[in-house]
Amino acid sequence: MTDHSCVEPIEDGRHSPHAPTVGLLLQSDEYRTQVRTAVPTSFSITEIEGAPVSPEEFDLLILEESGSSPGPVPEMTERGNSETSILYLTTDTSTIPTDVWEMIDDVLQPPLVPEALEARIRNTMTRTGDSQTKPDHALVGIDCIPDPTLAVDVEDGRRIVRQANSAFATEFGFDADVLVNANLDELIVPETVAEYTSRLVDRALAGETVERALRRDTVHGRRDFLVRMIEADQCESDLWITYTDVTGKKCREQQIQVLNRVLRHNLRNNMNVILGNVDRLLSGVDDPDAQEAGTAIRQAAASLVGLGDTASTLRQTWDDIDPTAIDLVQVARRVRCDARAENPSADIDVVAPDSCWVSGDSRLVTVLSELVENGLEHAQSNAGVEMRIDPGCEWTEIHVIDHGPGLAPSERAVLNGDMETPLEHGSGLGLWIVNWIVSISGGQLDVTVDGTAGTVVTISLPTADLETKESRR
Repeated sequence: MTDHSCVEPIEDGRHSPHAPTVGLLLQSDEYRTQVRTAVPTSFSITEIEGAPVSPEEFDLLILEESGSSPGPVPEMTERGNSETSILYLTTDTSTIPTDVWEMIDDVLQPPLVPEALEARIRNTMTRTGDSQTKPDHALVGIDCIPDPTLAVDVEDGRRIVRQANSAFATEFGFDADVLVNANLDELIVPETVAEYTSRLVDRALAGETVERALRRDTVHGRRDFLVRMIEADQCESDLWITYTDVTGKKCREQQIQVLNRVLRHNLRNNMNVILGNVDRLLSGVDDPDAQEAGTAIRQAAASLVGLGDTASTLRQTWDDIDPTAIDLVQVARRVRCDARAENPSADIDVVAPDSCWVSGDSRLVTVLSELVENGLEHAQSNAGVEMRIDPGCEWTEIHVIDHGPGLAPSERAVLNGDMETPLEHGSGLGLWIVNWIVSISGGQLDVTVDGTAGTVVTISLPTADLETKESRR
């Protein structure tokens, strides 16, 4: 090894003849302290200051970008065929020259979290006994993945852990050293589902991307995960396995189902009972005040029944969007026809070409129906609603124009996707449904309010290409 006259070995008893050797060339005292804390205690550390560096002298080099000139260090020799792993510390990856990219294995950026940095170091260097092997480049950044992630080999039906990121160790409560070469099925898989899990592994090894919702015990209790298993084509392991916690998502879906059932059945049924009894009471009452009160009750109950109907639409909103094409002109004409059936005297115009295909599905009918109904409800005496379609090469716009007093700020906030507060809330679910359907369709919403001219709600949707249009036909 080259005689580094300015080398200062760390005096912590780490050096041993067979320990992995780590060379540090770091200018910042803060970075030096953070890296020294993160390097596993079984590794031998050498600090280098200003001397030419030959990568082959170390198993791992951790280098900091050198001041104003990007690059590992001005006097570093070329990497050549060296088996040494190189971690490069920089605050801006865009400044790294191409020749430097070709020499390094991974990039570190502040802030340096000790636990994550230690995992990055371990992932960069793979060791078998005393022999140093070439690092598995596909696993260098495994700790950058926020979800618990593993790389495993399958041996005699057993999934043997080769790499585990810090998120997995933290979530399931294992020390990183314990995980390596451990049998995953013995660690976290309940015996009752072992056979089922084995079948999933076989399908993943056959090239299928396996995704299943599975329940596992963690340090936070029992959680629901979306578990993905795929072949690890770009590394030496057999499979990648990722665990995405969907417990909160599953609870929210259940809450929506319960809310939907309450609104559609309990609330609606009770409101129908109220409506029936109000009608019976009013039929035998002549007092004008009682009649007025009964009419107010009927209107409020009918509004709540309508809320239950809207809840059914809300449930359908979250179904998967069909990424095919739909003729927006036909959608607008259907909405006009339906609205006129409900309001025969309503003035509803459609200004559009013969056809205009956009990316979306039949839920766009719900979007336009809600906007047209809202516009008619707030329109001045004989003013109507207009739907105007402007096709474009990439985006198509449809403008829903009414001539009412203008959409209230709380309603505009709903269309803009802002959060509701207890004191500022929209009048119902309809406009939220408009927002959600447009968003999951890949579209955008814009609201313009003129105190004298009314409200213009503009929906921008991706224009469907000719091939999509023809396939739809």
